[in-house]
Amino acid sequence: MDDSNVLTILASISGWTFGVLVVIVRYTWSLLYSLLYVIAWPVLSVGRGLLSVALFPLRVLLKFEAFLTFVLGAAIVGATVGLCLYLAGDFLSRVLLLHSPELEEPLMSRSMKLEDSSTSFDWESKMYMSSTILEEEETSQDSRD
Repeated sequence: MDDSNVLTILASISGWTFGVLVVIVRYTWSLLYSLLYVIAWPVLSVGRGLLSVALFPLRVLLKFEAFLTFVLGAAIVGATVGLCLYLAGDFLSRVLLLHSPELEEPLMSRSMKLEDSSTSFDWESKMYMSSTILEEEETSQDSRD
């Protein structure tokens, strides 16, 4: 026999064997996949249901997409313009020296300075408190008579 005939026969046998192995693996994989799908079908169904329930609020929001886009755009533009105006006003007040030194002090330190300047608390300097107390006393004396 010729060597080319032997090689041809070996190639055809190996091709036939490879084809049979591919068919066997394919049907085995198809069977395993079908079995796995049947076993996992309840889990997949519950997962799809939970996903549908979880995404329901997004479906509702999707109906208002145009309105929400407009409101979000307006909020972003408003915040940006407000921030720019605040920064511009702050910059101009610093450049033109419009701030007063008394506004930079904390409120508590100013009230402490007022109280420290007078050692005793004077009720007469607080007009609203003294008049309220006097009116109550006068009313209570009138009701006794």
